[in-house]
Amino acid sequence: MQVFSSTLDKAGRPCALRDCALCEGLCKLHRHGNYLRYEHPEGGTQVTVPRFLCPRCRRTWSVIPPNMFPYRSLPVTRFEGLLDEQSGLTGGGARPPPATQIETGCVRRAVKKLSERIPFLCGLLGQQVPLAQGPGIHWFWRALRELGPTQGILADLARDFKTSLLACYVSLKSPWHRARAPA
Repeated sequence: MQVFSSTLDKAGRPCALRDCALCEGLCKLHRHGNYLRYEHPEGGTQVTVPRFLCPRCRRTWSVIPPNMFPYRSLPVTRFEGLLDEQSGLTGGGARPPPATQIETGCVRRAVKKLSERIPFLCGLLGQQVPLAQGPGIHWFWRALRELGPTQGILADLARDFKTSLLACYVSLKSPWHRARAPA
C-alpha cells in the first residue's frame, strides 16, 4: 500500500491508526527496508522509498517521496508545468523548458489516463470542479488547478477517496474493494 510523504506528521512514518485499514491500527508499523525508484523518466538518479510493515496483517506500506506519482517516474511538478503550458495557464514570462521525447510520451500517456477519468473525478470532487466549459482535457485541468497544486490534490484524493489522479491503484482502494480486486 502507499501513502504520500506530504501527508505524514513529524514522525515521517505511516500511522497504523489512520492508514492500515485492514487491521484498523491495532499495531505500530515497523520499518521494513526500502527500494529504489527512478526520479526522472530518463533514468539516472534514483530515490530511496522507505517501506513499513504492519506486524498484524503483514501488509507493507511504501512512503512516496515528494514530487512523485505512484507508479510513474515523471515528476509531479514537471507534469504540472507541461500541462499548465498546454492548457494556457502559464503567464507570459516563465515557461518550462521543452519536454524531451521521453517526457512527451510520459505526458501523453498520463493525459490519456486523466482524460478517461474526468467523469469519475468530477463525481468525487463534486461542486469543487466547475461544469464542463468545453471539450477536451484542458478545461478540466484548469478547473483542477484552481483547487491547488497537483501534489496537494494527489494527497487529498489518496486520503479522502482512496484513489489517485491517474488510476485507481489497488493499494489505494478501500478494504471492501481490495477484497474483490483480481490477484
